[in-house]
Amino acid sequence: MAKSDNKKGFNYKLYAVIAFFVVAAILSVTTVYAFQQKYIAFDPEKTALNYADTVFQRGDGYNAYAYTISSKSEKYGDFIRIYYMYPLIYPGYEPGMSDEEFDAIKDNGYNSDKYKSDATANDDGTLAGEVADIMYPYYVELIKTYGWDDYDSIYRNYFDRFVEVRGQVFGDEYLDDESMFTAFESNVSTYGNAVTGTEEVLGEDGKTVIQEKSTGLFQEMYGEDYKITTTIVNAAPVEDIDAYKAAMPADVLETYGISADDISDAQMITAEASLEDGTVIATLDIYVVQIGNTWYVDNTSTVTNPFYAEMLSGISA
Repeated sequence: MAKSDNKKGFNYKLYAVIAFFVVAAILSVTTVYAFQQKYIAFDPEKTALNYADTVFQRGDGYNAYAYTISSKSEKYGDFIRIYYMYPLIYPGYEPGMSDEEFDAIKDNGYNSDKYKSDATANDDGTLAGEVADIMYPYYVELIKTYGWDDYDSIYRNYFDRFVEVRGQVFGDEYLDDESMFTAFESNVSTYGNAVTGTEEVLGEDGKTVIQEKSTGLFQEMYGEDYKITTTIVNAAPVEDIDAYKAAMPADVLETYGISADDISDAQMITAEASLEDGTVIATLDIYVVQIGNTWYVDNTSTVTNPFYAEMLSGISA
């Protein structure tokens, strides 16, 4: 089990702004970096490898979605805004509404200054950190309950709870996408640290502990200096591409701005995670599809839940 006294990756009270927002920024940069490495997407095996490695190393299903068809038409962050954040921030918002319709309701959003309390206006990151700390056990619970294959249940439940928690901590109704991303990405980072463990990080004064040293689940399972390497061990074309496309959920693809007819090819690629001594600790079959010249992981067919249920069941909040 991951040690409970090490679940917080940074000290909000002493270094709230630095620790909280830097860690959140790192997660955002990770997602952006995936998009910048577009050359990866021209190779089905590289696409599958990077997806699998993101999952295997830190249990990071969130950033793994940067390699999937869910990011085909919208940046993944925008996809989350459109389907999970804006309906909570803007009363009356519906995905797919026109720009004119959206503009008409924007002024009534909860991200207006009229909803800001003094606590929101003057927060230095401490209260935002408190919200993230409160949310983290619920994040772990959601991963245990749904796994990352069902991102819809994770986001819907998480952000509904976030609205309640933030209101209790700040004492107002203010709500914006930045605060929602910050809490969620902080929880993603904390979960990943619970998997890998952390090194002690000191502030500029050389004394203040921003991040404590902790022992992660994988260190307990495989030793303090463990190293996991992800490799592709098999790749094969999907033989009946028409049957494959017919089985894809049309309603889900529509939220990605695509249809099954856009897909010209598909492969099933197997990735393995192994230790330095060659011991294979996890295997994942990844379906990738080609749209134009670009390959994407088909998250509607790829199943990662067993990895979370079996390998990461020891993560606790």
